[in-house]
Amino acid sequence: MEFKDLKFKKQHHGGFGATVEIGEKGYTLSVQCGEMVYCTPRKNCTSPSKYNSFEIAIIDPEGRFITDLFIKDHDEEVAGWRSREQINELLSYLT
Repeated sequence: MEFKDLKFKKQHHGGFGATVEIGEKGYTLSVQCGEMVYCTPRKNCTSPSKYNSFEIAIIDPEGRFITDLFIKDHDEEVAGWRSREQINELLSYLT
């Protein structure tokens, strides 16, 4: 799986989001973009293709945020401003 395979849908926060179950452990990767999340540009665009970076989160099967187990350079449950290439690397690592 790669970034290009993610299926984005309009979200309640005004932007777009995609979630996908990844790996054998049943983790979920959430990828979000829009004015309420950590992305570039930080506004509500007309399409996910208009964004250069995205906010991501990794969630275990019990619903706990475990993003910090995989991404060390952040201090929240989510990691912002991730490029398509960084998301591809994470998808490759987790699958």
